[in-house]
Amino acid sequence: YFPFTGLGHKEIKALCPPEVDVACHNSINSSTISGPEHIVIQFVNDLKKKNIFARAVNVANIAYHSRYIKPAAPRLLKYLKQVHMFVHRDYSFLNVRTLCTLITDPKPRSSKWISSSVPESEWDTPLAKYSSPEYHTNNLLKEVLFEESTTRIPNNAIVIEIAPHGLLQAILRRSFGSDCIHIPLTLRGHPNSAVFLLTAVGKNVILKSHRLLELLQWQRQTDWRACPSFGDR
Repeated sequence: YFPFTGLGHKEIKALCPPEVDVACHNSINSSTISGPEHIVIQFVNDLKKKNIFARAVNVANIAYHSRYIKPAAPRLLKYLKQVHMFVHRDYSFLNVRTLCTLITDPKPRSSKWISSSVPESEWDTPLAKYSSPEYHTNNLLKEVLFEESTTRIPNNAIVIEIAPHGLLQAILRRSFGSDCIHIPLTLRGHPNSAVFLLTAVGKNVILKSHRLLELLQWQRQTDWRACPSFGDR
């Protein structure tokens, strides 16, 4: 189980039973915990009795970002390093086999890639420098440092949430200033997911165009020659 709570990671850690781990640092007053179902549900009920917000979320019965998922790490690391064969159909409806290497050639992590799985103090380590099998395996195991990573994003940014559901919208609104714009690409329960996605993409294009126009200034001091119209030719 993967419950959201209304306390920061330091506060909730002091209250957690020994079997429960802090999984995500969402914001200064929000965190996510992870652990065995029966213990987590009991802890959530205890928090509610203390008038502390807590909501249990079942994520396929997997305790992500906790000690309980560590046994899967060696298998995931091995899988990410392997060459895999996928069978799909092309336009002539013939089966085509494609060899796909997942991450056999790690690429350097861009300066725009703000890591939420490695503390900023360790960004110069080999683990954090590359998008590698080791990096993505570590990403599954470690706490999500969302609160810390959001401090590196400008308050006037356009933040796009790519997820099965726009679950972080409330957290994003609390984490950034009023000038920050949040756009989820999906919404659970929406009658038409394709329309919602295309609307979100269109909103992003319009907002970026408006901000670009704000940066552009017409130089009126210069005389510009206009192209002749078709009627003048």
